[in-house]
Amino acid sequence: MTTKISRRGILAASVAATAAAALPRIVGKSFAAGTSGDPIVIGHQCELTGWDAATGFWRNKAATGLCDWLNANGGIAGRPIKLVTVDTKSDVDAGVNQLRNLLLEEEVDFVLGSEISSIAIASNKIANENKRLYLTMSSSEATTSKDNAVPYQFRLTTNSAATAAGAARKYVESVGSRWVTFFADIKWGQSERDWWAKGVAASGGEVGNAIALPVDAPDLLPFVMQIDRNADGIFIPVLNALQAIQLLRNSGYDQKIVLAGQSFSLFDYRELGEFGDGVFGIETAPVALNDMNSPDMANIYKALGIDENGVESASGKVVGSSMLLGIAQSLGFLKANVEQSGWKTKADTAALIKHAESVPSYSKGPLFPLGDVTMRAQDHQAFMDIYLLQMQAGALVKYGVAPKDITIYDADVDLTQG
Repeated sequence: MTTKISRRGILAASVAATAAAALPRIVGKSFAAGTSGDPIVIGHQCELTGWDAATGFWRNKAATGLCDWLNANGGIAGRPIKLVTVDTKSDVDAGVNQLRNLLLEEEVDFVLGSEISSIAIASNKIANENKRLYLTMSSSEATTSKDNAVPYQFRLTTNSAATAAGAARKYVESVGSRWVTFFADIKWGQSERDWWAKGVAASGGEVGNAIALPVDAPDLLPFVMQIDRNADGIFIPVLNALQAIQLLRNSGYDQKIVLAGQSFSLFDYRELGEFGDGVFGIETAPVALNDMNSPDMANIYKALGIDENGVESASGKVVGSSMLLGIAQSLGFLKANVEQSGWKTKADTAALIKHAESVPSYSKGPLFPLGDVTMRAQDHQAFMDIYLLQMQAGALVKYGVAPKDITIYDADVDLTQG
């Protein structure tokens, strides 16, 4: 088991600050003055190693840094936060075992969940059985759909249905009506495939064919060569997007490419070089600060050691900004509902959930840095603006925005009636 306890940030000048203050740079390793009582224990089921470690790196950095900031600014309801992070190893069995460790050994109060849909779907039911609130990071719509929705799960990031509803319309208008989908043959890829087809059809286009890529395929070329060269656009929800794009361009495919939601967090876009020119993406946050106009996001970047271009100073890595936003909004959701519902112990979590179902939106602020977020009570799904990005002259820049209102799709479950 890999267990990491967060640093306890404290700023000498911020002892009396509240959570509404701007995010300061984090220093120190102790609980801030101004917090008291038993800590609120938050477990983080994170992909620190394995194939999804690139996104896990940023979620771990965000969770650690933002919990430090909360502790430096009065904690949650005046209580300090203890963050316990475990490594799923990007594996379902390991991820589930680590969740059980968080619930039964660490006795956490809340869980920031896995980004991998298969781990999240297996985990949310276990969290529900143990009456522990699970804030999923998975972007597969299936995680919160009828078969997998549970009362003790909320999602504060976007998903495949929402991104398709918002982005497909924009890309059909700008790229064309004929599409091909090249997808990873796993739950996430299948969800992206299905919802992209619905979004394109609703926008007056069509997906001619969808090519399934086995995750263990040693050679992508036989699958790439099945792609229709007459399509206007190629939608790509795959894990190895970098390799897929390079192979497509080397094989003479010059169609516009759109990467599925949050795919730019899986790799450093700069590695694409000339192959990346014109490639589109779908994210919940841009990379560069000048594409956001958000002092709150600028403060998060500063606190986490990320420069204005979205590059971490210590490692030189390009930020997975959508990962940061998902963690920030999840912590903002927890803070708001713990404080407003009067939550004290695990016995109060059911009441916290009922309260959260009565809160329709969360206003822009330090932990909701890019704008207001709408929460749908029926399936516990949040909706936010979606950013359409494009690689231009070696940089990943904002191409457009799909406002949250057009990302909303019909819920197929009503947890408020349970």
